[in-house]
Amino acid sequence: MKKLAPLLAVAVALPALVAATPAPAALSWFPCRTLSQEWDQHDTRSECTRVSVPVDYAHPDGRHLDLMVSRIKATSPEKRQGTIVVNPGGPGNSGLSLPLTLSQTTVAGMNADHDVVGFDPRGVGFSGGVECDRAPEDGPDPDPHASPAEQYRQGYEQTAKQNARCTSYDPEFVANLSTDVVARDLDQIRIALGEPKISYYGVSWGTALGAVYRSRYDSHVDRMLLDSVMPPDFSLRTMNDGPIRAAEANFDRFAGWLAARDGQYHLGTSAAQVRAAATALAARLDAHPLQITTPDGKPATFAGANLRTVLTYQQAHWPAMADTLTAARDGNPPPLLGDEPEYSSFGLRGTPYAGLLMQVSVLCNDQGADPGEARMWRADQERKAASPLFNGQAGYAHWCAGWPLPKQPWHLTRGTSALQLVGHRTELTTPLFWAQEMHRRIGGDLLTVDNGAHGSLDLVACGAKAVEFFSTGRTATGSCPGEPAVPSTTD
Repeated sequence: MKKLAPLLAVAVALPALVAATPAPAALSWFPCRTLSQEWDQHDTRSECTRVSVPVDYAHPDGRHLDLMVSRIKATSPEKRQGTIVVNPGGPGNSGLSLPLTLSQTTVAGMNADHDVVGFDPRGVGFSGGVECDRAPEDGPDPDPHASPAEQYRQGYEQTAKQNARCTSYDPEFVANLSTDVVARDLDQIRIALGEPKISYYGVSWGTALGAVYRSRYDSHVDRMLLDSVMPPDFSLRTMNDGPIRAAEANFDRFAGWLAARDGQYHLGTSAAQVRAAATALAARLDAHPLQITTPDGKPATFAGANLRTVLTYQQAHWPAMADTLTAARDGNPPPLLGDEPEYSSFGLRGTPYAGLLMQVSVLCNDQGADPGEARMWRADQERKAASPLFNGQAGYAHWCAGWPLPKQPWHLTRGTSALQLVGHRTELTTPLFWAQEMHRRIGGDLLTVDNGAHGSLDLVACGAKAVEFFSTGRTATGSCPGEPAVPSTTD
């Protein structure tokens, strides 16, 4: 799941809501490049339109919201089979430019016999996008001189106050930012397009949206592909614990590799000894960071957090990671500093139109309020004790502290429509075992990509399997190579 940023930056701008009107008989399309100067002004293929949906489906005659929808038509219209709707995840990432982006990747061929449709989900970008910044009434930041437990308590209370304030501005709208409601929006887009069935390609949280949509509307699904799959039993605790578990498994493999090369690195002759050495070194760097000079002559600090980040990098970087461990151990400038984001992933990236309030609202409406502060603190301490190297992978903290709105859980079922799940063998963001669990819950077939890059099917040669799936409906199993590939130019 693609995380945007910690919950602290969420200016109140209420969404552009319009009076209740029936869905148009025919959609009016216009060039998407006219929406914003930031859109590629050379793009002559992407066209946009608006689809009206109720803010609250329990009151369909109440307020409505216009969703912005984009489309790139099939390049071989004589072979057209239908429409593929795409979503990049988040929740809170804009999907409006995704059809254009995918047309430049290894899955471009799916546009030959399908229109590819993207959209900004409600609360994002051109679909009534809103934010809600932190305000003085939420209280001060945690006192850096307080004990860790007291700092956690103060942060939890600050988040709870912000959640209560931000939801109070328009509780009807915020309460309807959930995976289930966006799935209902997706079906309204299908209806507006005049399609009896749609195909769907979702990444990260987009896989949750797809799974919920298919559970609700299986008869409206032609073919569905879910890449980098969310867990079927959703909670922020699951979201926090899963990446830690995956990082631990990846480190076990790295430690075994180092142990087999003890004559070169001298970090231990067993994986357990290597783990102990790395853990002790991280603790030492916490207390006494290295003050180093980078190759370009700038001063820098290499602390325990830097080392822990380096230890999450993928297998292709094991030799440099090993050299970093030994250099830091010996007090020398390490070759990796932990600020090399391209080393950990070449996959999905956030967009300029991402929406943090939408992300927080979806996660918290889906899960419900976090447990009390004391229970959350205990869970935090248990993670740190169990994984001193990788507990920092738990990135959601107490996002849903004091969330005042009702829980809207997912209701997942098995369906009969064609379903292709895709997992990435060493990924941390949405670990492979989540895809395996979702496979057991909702069915379909699971393909494993041999890399660790989140949402990267469209960047590897294996993307050809997605093209084949959408063209024929045939799913794939087993595994495929995960190296980056030259984008497809096939229409």
